[in-house]
Amino acid sequence: MVEAGEKSGSLITADFALEQGREVFAVPGRITEANAKGSNEMLKQGAKMVTNLDDVFEEIKWC
Repeated sequence: MVEAGEKSGSLITADFALEQGREVFAVPGRITEANAKGSNEMLKQGAKMVTNLDDVFEEIKWC
């Protein structure tokens, strides 16, 4: 998840994924931006923080 509003469909989908034990990745956003509220909330709920591509590769063990 890169951007998601507070009540976005992306947030609902990510919630379901977390409940099912799936990997969810989120890019943190500025706390003052409305479009970042959803992705920042996902980080609080257990999504993996992504700040660069290596974060994803490390988590899924590609490299």
